Amino acid sequence: MLKAGPASLTAACPMAEMRFLGRFFVNLSSGRRSRRRYDWVRAQLRLPPGSEILEVGCGNGDLAARMAEGFALARCVAVDLDPRQVAAARRTLARRYPEGAPAAIEIREADMTRLPFPPASFDAVLAFEALHHAGPDHHDFERVSDALGEIDRVLRTGGALVYEDFVHTDRLRAWLTEHGYAIGPVVRRRRRESVIARKPLLRS
Repeated sequence: MLKAGPASLTAACPMAEMRFLGRFFVNLSSGRRSRRRYDWVRAQLRLPPGSEILEVGCGNGDLAARMAEGFALARCVAVDLDPRQVAAARRTLARRYPEGAPAAIEIREADMTRLPFPPASFDAVLAFEALHHAGPDHHDFERVSDALGEIDRVLRTGGALVYEDFVHTDRLRAWLTEHGYAIGPVVRRRRRESVIARKPLLRS
């Protein structure tokens, strides 16, 4: 998930801190979870070969690899603000592809509230358990709203935001609806929601 990096980055844009134990469990269990998430995305989302996607919160890189392989993507960029998590994802890819990862996969540091990509760069954006980490307080929606605005900026018209979260679930859907997104499907597991939201082709 996206986390605070070096002190200079943290001062400019404070993020929620992920402790060592949190990173340990993210990296240890990410394979099974990313397989479940990939299967759900595969069943619900049509992405033609050659599509370009962004994953916000790279986990251990497993989901990015599954997406790049399963959808024959032209570009799959997975970002995280925490350089330790970026390094973990790169190690995963090195083990998975001992002769070199596919050219389509790119792992890099980036802040979800200030994404370093031009407008309309991606056909889909994935954010699994990442959006509530946009700010230092998981319950503060202001930074989450900033992240949604950046995702909206880099997402092409007609593109899809695919996310899963257990914080701000009502407010996330309300923000997207207010900005013209078509919501659905929505899958609820206790407090957790998995959602696909489609960006409108035209805005009034």
